[in-house]
Amino acid sequence: MNSHILGPSTSSGVQGVAPYSNRPPSPPYIHVPAYGSGLDVLKIVPSFRGVNEEHLTENDIRIITQDRTQIASDHSGTWQYESRRVAQRILDFLYLGPASSARDHEFLASEGITMILGCRDSMYQMGFVSIQKAADELGIEAKFVDVVDGKPGLIAAFRSATKAINSHLLEVYRKQAVVQGSSFVSDQLPANLTIDSMNFRRGKVMLCCESGNDRSAAIAAAYIMSVFSVDCVRAMQFVGLQRFCANFDDETKFVLKSYEDTLKAAEDVRNQNMSSHSTAQAAPAQRTKRRIEDTMDSDDAASEDTTMETEVSDQDRYKNRSFVPFVDGMGGNSAYGHSA
Repeated sequence: MNSHILGPSTSSGVQGVAPYSNRPPSPPYIHVPAYGSGLDVLKIVPSFRGVNEEHLTENDIRIITQDRTQIASDHSGTWQYESRRVAQRILDFLYLGPASSARDHEFLASEGITMILGCRDSMYQMGFVSIQKAADELGIEAKFVDVVDGKPGLIAAFRSATKAINSHLLEVYRKQAVVQGSSFVSDQLPANLTIDSMNFRRGKVMLCCESGNDRSAAIAAAYIMSVFSVDCVRAMQFVGLQRFCANFDDETKFVLKSYEDTLKAAEDVRNQNMSSHSTAQAAPAQRTKRRIEDTMDSDDAASEDTTMETEVSDQDRYKNRSFVPFVDGMGGNSAYGHSA
């Protein structure tokens, strides 16, 4: 912290009475405790609340998640250094690993991966050639999400990646859906849709970046926050249990926390809109037209009240104040000290 020590100021003989800093305070540290102490299993359940920006229905969420509770187990005891070079299963339908794991075609085929989603730095894209090559050889889909401007650009990547994953899983499902004996290709799923459960092949996505520990790990956590409506700490714990080498530095934690706030704000707006719509349908508001004289009287009264509150607030602000940040060189106190 760029703090100043006590001493005379270079201007007007003003002297600080306590240490101070020229920059804004740092954001609070986000602690992600190790998930242990005998609780070696972490469970999360699907939720509709976090993905309303994509206009998904509750039935869409059930199709994407298959309505299954996801469980993360503590693998730290069996983790080996070489494990970071391969992909791990984070959810039933979501894997996380380095870009190099796309070269393991046998693994991709045995796990039933249907799409590889590469999370690239917009300034460096050459290391992802193997992803497109693997997708072409295996006949699966490959998509890429570019992260612009480093960590601050992650929030946009969170939304793009979440939409890409959900759209792919729904598309895989729709291609196998049957309505009245014919294949179903429409974007909207009808109520009489059926699936051949014996031959159904669920969509699965592998997330990757250069290491599988940085951008793609953050996107995996953000996806869990969106679809399972958990906070950023719980999402990071869930990813860390499945892929022990996942790295969430302070800047990434702050970005995930900001994303959590945007998800909550979107949910609040949605709930407010639903509440307002329900209230409007139950009891339509009765409006009465006001005369111009009534409007002028209310405006004058509001102005007088605001002026009085401001005057009282300014008087109380410095009344009986015992601490001042700066004093002048002659020993007199000044509540309006200068900052160097």
